[in-house]
Amino acid sequence: MSKTYSVARRRQQKAKQEKQRKQLMIGGGLLAIVLLGFLLWSSMQSSGNQLAPVLIEPGNPAPNFELMTLNGETAVLDEHAGDVVLINFWATWCPPCKAEMPDINAFYQANHDKGFTVLGVNAQEDQSTVSKFIEANGFTFPILLDSVGDVARQFQVNSYPTTIIMDREGTIQTIHNGLITAEQLEAAVTPLLEN
Repeated sequence: MSKTYSVARRRQQKAKQEKQRKQLMIGGGLLAIVLLGFLLWSSMQSSGNQLAPVLIEPGNPAPNFELMTLNGETAVLDEHAGDVVLINFWATWCPPCKAEMPDINAFYQANHDKGFTVLGVNAQEDQSTVSKFIEANGFTFPILLDSVGDVARQFQVNSYPTTIIMDREGTIQTIHNGLITAEQLEAAVTPLLEN
């Protein structure tokens, strides 16, 4: 009888331990969900002081931004009001970015005196890497350092390269994902320069 009692008692203890283990797992899971919710809420609250969300699509005004140039100066998009502006989001590790940059640079050089500006916004690379690349290739348009990716997020950039073209009033006219050709640049920008 004591053997049967001992087996029954062990089963009860095992069942009790299993129940406690399940309660701990459920409690831990709930705690993790609460902490994750708090972190998300906290992140949303702190980002309220950052760049305001704007729908990036043709016909809408481009949001202003401020970034450092390779020369350590501050560049502000609004300073180019009255120009046709091409913002090119790129990176040195991106083959299509590197392939399109000579055409962008040539178009910039040919049309800069007509009120055409290019702002090359680099994707979170360090200044030394970007400087070496730009100098080695002789590109002359302004290069801006988006060191933490705020401007890329603000412009809802999901892939590189992405090119955004704005008219003289600062309204987005073209959003081009992927490599942009010389012919596409001509077609998108020339009519804006003539207005």
